[in-house]
Amino acid sequence: MKKFALLVSLLAFFALSLPAKIMIPVNIDKGEMFDDNTEKVEVSLAEENTGGGAALSLLAAYPAEGGWAGFWMPKKSAWAGFKSLNCFVYSAAKEKFTMSFVIKDQNHKGGVSGRGMEGWEVRKTWYMVPFEIKPGMNELSISLEGLKTQEGKDVDLSRIYHWGFYYRFFPELKWESKQAVPATVWISKVRLDSEK
Repeated sequence: MKKFALLVSLLAFFALSLPAKIMIPVNIDKGEMFDDNTEKVEVSLAEENTGGGAALSLLAAYPAEGGWAGFWMPKKSAWAGFKSLNCFVYSAAKEKFTMSFVIKDQNHKGGVSGRGMEGWEVRKTWYMVPFEIKPGMNELSISLEGLKTQEGKDVDLSRIYHWGFYYRFFPELKWESKQAVPATVWISKVRLDSEK
């Protein structure tokens, strides 16, 4: 029994001394870019407005009517075990505004492509969370623990089908900006962390 207790203590010690696990879902510094954008959202690599020591940022210019920029069927889709998505978002706007972060898991619904423009009934199967963007640099951290879709079902992070940053895409949600103005953001240093 003493050997078992010693073994458990040693395993606990080594588990606690291991470094936090990090995954880079989009390596912007190596030129990776979003591959799933609405047609009017312009995405490009930029050398300015980077955060966290990044060399490059992704410039995403959203039209006044809104849209999204993200990934469809991402190569790095196994997010289970990570506790947060972190990144830097820079805004040149003079006023703060709200964007949404969206995850679609394997249980999402949305037409033949699975992307869904079919209305709120389909969007209820997605995870959506608002976040406020202030003028200048914003350090964003989105919790990945206990995620629920809009209809209250658990989000399955074992395989992500889509993730992205949305602007003025959900008029049915109270947090969406009612003012139709374009928005431009620079996103950098996106990472998933196993610790908060």
